[in-house]
Amino acid sequence: MSIATVDPELCNGCRLCLDTCPTDCFRLDTLVAERAEQPPCQIACPAGVDMRRYLYMVREGMIDEAIGVLQDCLPLASVTGRICPHPCETACARNDIDDAVNINSLERFVGDRWIAEKPAVARIVYTAKVAVVGAGPAGLACAYHLARMGYPVTVFDSMPEAGGMLKYGVPDFRLPRAVLTAQIDYFKAMGVQFRLNTPIGAGTSLDDLAKQYQAVFVAVGASRSKKIDVEGRALDGVLWGLEFLRDVNGDKPVSAAGKKVVVIGGGNVAMDAALTVNRLGATSVQMVCLESDDKMPAYAEEKRQALEEGVAIDPSWGPKRIVGRKGKVTGIELVRCVSATDAAGRFAPTFDERETKLVEADLVILSIGQEADLSFLPNDIRVSAAKTIQVDALTMQTSRAGIFAGGDIASGSATVVEAIGAGKRAAISIDRHLKSQDLRAGRDVKPKRVMKPPKERIPHIPRQQTQTIPVVERSCNFAEVKCGFSDDTSRLEAQRCMTCGSRAIIAYPEDCQMCIFCERDCPMDAIYVSPDKKEVPLMAWR
Repeated sequence: MSIATVDPELCNGCRLCLDTCPTDCFRLDTLVAERAEQPPCQIACPAGVDMRRYLYMVREGMIDEAIGVLQDCLPLASVTGRICPHPCETACARNDIDDAVNINSLERFVGDRWIAEKPAVARIVYTAKVAVVGAGPAGLACAYHLARMGYPVTVFDSMPEAGGMLKYGVPDFRLPRAVLTAQIDYFKAMGVQFRLNTPIGAGTSLDDLAKQYQAVFVAVGASRSKKIDVEGRALDGVLWGLEFLRDVNGDKPVSAAGKKVVVIGGGNVAMDAALTVNRLGATSVQMVCLESDDKMPAYAEEKRQALEEGVAIDPSWGPKRIVGRKGKVTGIELVRCVSATDAAGRFAPTFDERETKLVEADLVILSIGQEADLSFLPNDIRVSAAKTIQVDALTMQTSRAGIFAGGDIASGSATVVEAIGAGKRAAISIDRHLKSQDLRAGRDVKPKRVMKPPKERIPHIPRQQTQTIPVVERSCNFAEVKCGFSDDTSRLEAQRCMTCGSRAIIAYPEDCQMCIFCERDCPMDAIYVSPDKKEVPLMAWR
């Protein structure tokens, strides 16, 4: 005799049976395809990553299988494991028990193992060729998925190296260039072709690409700083955020040694500029932003890092004019910002002109937003009032059939994982377009959320925190600040995942000794053992 049944309607996948069974009869079904439920972490992820499944693989020590899960949905795991704002952790059901699972560091752990492998060359199945314009996260994701489907893909980019904002906008201390290089080399080894130093619109137009390729995905991003007409902007010592970061990341000489620096802006680019110029030897760095302290758009994690490293943050102020002498910056006059938005939440700053102050500065970095260069677009590609390409949000198709767009150029400012999700959706649409299939069929169904994540008798387990190098070791160098997880730390943290919505299954019923520990301990009364059962004393298992 053996275990009779596990009731899938009652079971919530809490894993107590797996942990208490002395003969290891149980396993978890993390797919549960017939229920079509997704855990809250997966629903919150713009790329739809199946955390439930790959974290269970990490817990079981099945790293190759965990890599396989990420290969289906997250082609830049080593990147997102470092710089993603991880909305999955905010949604994590474990927050109701103690703290969210450290999904971000676990993603990095699996991603780094992945790019250390040698990829198999993607087999070309189709003759239809696809062009991807832009080698940033959206373009790379689209190219990766299409290559796996069997399409010959060529990625065009105007810069000498691939990566887009990942290469030229994200500093090394957040994303080491060796990691990004390894990630892109992996794509190249798969068979994705790259044509760099090839801007579209100069020698080759988008119309030219549309004639040579059967589908085009445009993902050039928002690669220029938004400019404001502030008095003194032409003075020597005034820089723009994205261009400043591009110069530093492109190894152009940028000097800030001994300078007092003021960075205008409260977003992530401004934060990166402040942390970067701090490493270039500035004597002081002050950030000034229109928003109040609690409404700064930068990630809280980056804000904490800036404060740790001595960057002063001055909220609720805006630039009135940049002052100088003999053509060089000497300071900036600020005016009090009463509100950065109007009653409807739209950006519409209001100021109190009676309250101003002058801040000394040798260098002013203006970083108040990004915008795309749309000058290369033909007239039949519609553009929104916000100066983004108009696309169908589900299919990513533009106003011209066969041309798709995604990332910053279509959605406005997007996180790296949002751009990756857009690239994946575009790849699916391009595949359907080339097969003359309906682009929308079956894709607008929203997954059901797991309504009853485990709570009963879940033990409190401390979160394994991501370690960082000491602040004193960050000065004047671009060493990576965050440290990765070891094998042991990853296994410990993965055990905290409650695999919400999974179900226990009886994998080895012949091993059951009918000790009834599982039936006795199940908080949902989901397990029934044969009526011939008898409880065996615990000592019998020692």
